[in-house]
Amino acid sequence: MTCQLQLVLRPESLEILDCANPQQRLGLIGVGQAILTTRFFDGDTINPGRLEHAIEWTEDQIQAARTNIPAGAQLVTSEDDLRELAWVSGVSPSAHMVLHVDAVEATFSRLVMQAFGQAPHQEALPRSARFFATVVFIRELMHHLHFPQIHVVDRRSLPPPVGPSGVLSAPAL
Repeated sequence: MTCQLQLVLRPESLEILDCANPQQRLGLIGVGQAILTTRFFDGDTINPGRLEHAIEWTEDQIQAARTNIPAGAQLVTSEDDLRELAWVSGVSPSAHMVLHVDAVEATFSRLVMQAFGQAPHQEALPRSARFFATVVFIRELMHHLHFPQIHVVDRRSLPPPVGPSGVLSAPAL
């Protein structure tokens, strides 16, 4: 599989980069785990009202962002948070995991059930604000930017992402 677009998670944003030219940003969305966890998810429990506000706020941020995503582009990432989401969503762990939008939707449904205290124990999700934030922004990203799947690959198979200052940044290992 050839990398077309690389998804990079930053504390304050999501970046979508052109893999052929990692200095070319095709999308910068003002949604990041630090923002979502601070504003909406503070701890290991989830509240239905705060979840709804997080969804609405994330949708607004994605719709307000200026993105230049080619139709049919493949989205690739090496982010550990996406690897965890894929695994929790039922994807077998491997060097190349494919996280389909249907699996993300199913995990999101489990998150909603957990927020309302209706999730069966065996379907409970990781109890962390960071995981809650990841589920919300990835679901909304895939839905609003029409990505049917995200390829989660080993970080050595991607070019190093460009830092917020435009300088190539080494991935954290």
